Amino acid sequence: MSSIFLEAGSKNRSSRKVIGALLAGAAIALTSLTGGGQASAQESSVQDGGEIVVTAQRREQAVIDVPISVSVVSAEKIENLNLSTFTSIGQQTPNFNITFERGANAAPDLSIRGVRGDGSTARMNESSVAVYVDDIYLGDENSLAGQMFDVQRVEVLRGPQGTLFGRNTTGGLVQFVSASPTADLTGKASVLYGSDNWVAINAAISGPLGDNVRTRLAGQFETHDGHYTNRATLPGALKKLGRKEVWSLRSTTDFDIGEATSLRLQVTHSETDSESTPNYGLGIWESRTAPSPGTQNVICSRADILAAKCFDRIVQGGQPPLDGRRAGDAITELNRDELAIRQNLTSITAKFETDLGGVSLINVANYTQFKSRIGVDGDGGSTPSTLAQRVYVQLQNESKQFSEELRLQGEAGAVNWVAGLFYYQDEKKNTNILNIRTDTGATAARIPSNARIDTKSGAVFGQADWKFADRLTLSAGARYTIENRELVEARLGPVGPGPVVDVRAAVADPDPVTKDVTGRVSLTWEATPDNSLYASYSRGAKSVGYSVFYTGGSAAINAAKTGPVGQEHVDAFEIGSKNRFFDRTLTLNLAGFYYLFDGKQELLTVVEYPDPSQPQTPILNTRFLNVGKAEIYGAELEMNYAPSERWDFGLSGGLLYTEITDSDIVFSTPRLGIVPLEGRPLPSTPRWNLSAQIAHHIPAGDLGVFTLQAEARAQAKQNSGLNNDPLATIPSYGLVNFRFLWESKDKSYNVQAFVTNVFNKAYFVGISDSNIGAGALITQQAEPRLWGLKFGASF
Repeated sequence: MSSIFLEAGSKNRSSRKVIGALLAGAAIALTSLTGGGQASAQESSVQDGGEIVVTAQRREQAVIDVPISVSVVSAEKIENLNLSTFTSIGQQTPNFNITFERGANAAPDLSIRGVRGDGSTARMNESSVAVYVDDIYLGDENSLAGQMFDVQRVEVLRGPQGTLFGRNTTGGLVQFVSASPTADLTGKASVLYGSDNWVAINAAISGPLGDNVRTRLAGQFETHDGHYTNRATLPGALKKLGRKEVWSLRSTTDFDIGEATSLRLQVTHSETDSESTPNYGLGIWESRTAPSPGTQNVICSRADILAAKCFDRIVQGGQPPLDGRRAGDAITELNRDELAIRQNLTSITAKFETDLGGVSLINVANYTQFKSRIGVDGDGGSTPSTLAQRVYVQLQNESKQFSEELRLQGEAGAVNWVAGLFYYQDEKKNTNILNIRTDTGATAARIPSNARIDTKSGAVFGQADWKFADRLTLSAGARYTIENRELVEARLGPVGPGPVVDVRAAVADPDPVTKDVTGRVSLTWEATPDNSLYASYSRGAKSVGYSVFYTGGSAAINAAKTGPVGQEHVDAFEIGSKNRFFDRTLTLNLAGFYYLFDGKQELLTVVEYPDPSQPQTPILNTRFLNVGKAEIYGAELEMNYAPSERWDFGLSGGLLYTEITDSDIVFSTPRLGIVPLEGRPLPSTPRWNLSAQIAHHIPAGDLGVFTLQAEARAQAKQNSGLNNDPLATIPSYGLVNFRFLWESKDKSYNVQAFVTNVFNKAYFVGISDSNIGAGALITQQAEPRLWGLKFGASF
């Protein structure tokens, strides 16, 4: 069994000289770029040229004027690339890494610049990467599953956002901005059909209901039979896995109340009836038979392991081995009801805005309730028979949240300012049921656990942007937050005839209150209207966390694991440059960053064997820990170039380096033995990532415009575990997509045909070494090659 213990006398290792050289060199390079570009377009042509506008600072601004590293995915790009998931957005953004433990239909594990979110089994904590929809913070990123439709744009803000957004944004945030009601009658619809009976329907209609009322009704429906192939050979086993069915509706209505006041009411409802995607276990030993007494198994080469040519304890015990590995492989004996992901969300938002004479007052209130039930095959099958290894987990979550934000903002001479109050509360409930079954399917053990966490948080915040010279702007802001995350309930059992184990009663501090001051200061130099250089310092904080997935044991043992886990704080330094060249046909954004973390929160994966009668059945368990101090640094580039009406080029990429610099935690693992955590990289942090897109447009007069488009994505290797076992490293990979698009001359109709993962690359989105003691890696495979046809119309 894996274990953790503390070791004193840790040393603190830093790379400040290296970072200083990196940032200094970047500053010199960026300054030379900004100094060398003379804008040939006048400022008045910005709006005519279709300026990209964001609300990263809670007011509409051009991207080039925002001293934050922000990526914008437009509505047009979302439509053209069929972006409907977190993964698809992440692939357009440098240093935005997304992995899955239970497949793309379940909650993603988000990481921006090496700072990742919750990812725990119980999903009761909040992510370091905050998710917002129309100014509303989502306390559970699961709840976004049905909301990404009829989107005007998606903004990805990298780095701590602890002033104007505030909720746990030590890594960054993703904001989805929905399309607004229109004064004229407009509408659009699209239908997609593709692989595995994939059907996706999106529609929206918008227009006036009267002189002072405008409304927009949008909806989506998406379904497919599952993009994964089940390699299980048991009679009656499912053939396709990862089935999806999601539908959503959103109503947005704007009321004009007088000349200077408006009210927006928005109601969203979505329902999901999909499936989780099972894992695929890969053996690591050379011999198909168990070694003779006194000898040890020999580990295969990495190439043979990842090609499913090796064996584990299950196969050595007499079960048949796998017959290789293909894109989209999975293994399970479970049925559709057991694998089901059933979710239900309702969200109601009211936004009131009025002009008080040079000062705008904005109040945004929201209530959201969300229910989720996820069935998980927890054994990571490594044999097509699926025998001798049967673990089934039911994860049930329910949350209710309310938020209220009141802002005043305005302009006074050379100063733009915003100030406000924020209140947030939620109630999260979690029920986990761990089932261990025999080969016949009978229940050998059933271990339920329940938890509830209530959060109450209040904050006051403000920021001012002062243009104190012709080309210089100083921005400064701060946020004071007081928060209480109370563990209201945590209990285990009953297990069999035994009593309920009250874990909460043994937790030392189940009702912690924290107080934080976070903020940001930046200096921006506008070399020309098309070139800017900024430098910033920001401070971020993340709430305390809990680990409430219990698989057995006493109240004292589970209480020690529960926490609360202390807060995470980060000091972040960044320089960046935003540029437009060649009559604004070329945009080039660059950034370099350096983070210092104290109390870095991370997930620890341990192996537990709750049923002594079945020692070959390990249970994957995760828990939060404060791993100590860490540093992160890197750089990013985003470029778009449209030299003519016939060509578009896009390129983005990131470099990333991470290290835990001071930690008392030491690991004991079956393969590596005792290993100190200090000096190791943070999990899920590939050293580089790269995305590219090229489009060739062919004007055809009255026939419209035809487009040939290719997209590519590549990413370096990464390891998703804290112990960084080389055997469990996810290999680097590259993907290519092709599209053929047509749009009518009046832009009323469009058609596209596409193929994703053109070369059917078999790659991984997750590898865990939690079962390595039994001779296997647990992997989550990515989707295989998919194709589709899409038809759209608008008026």
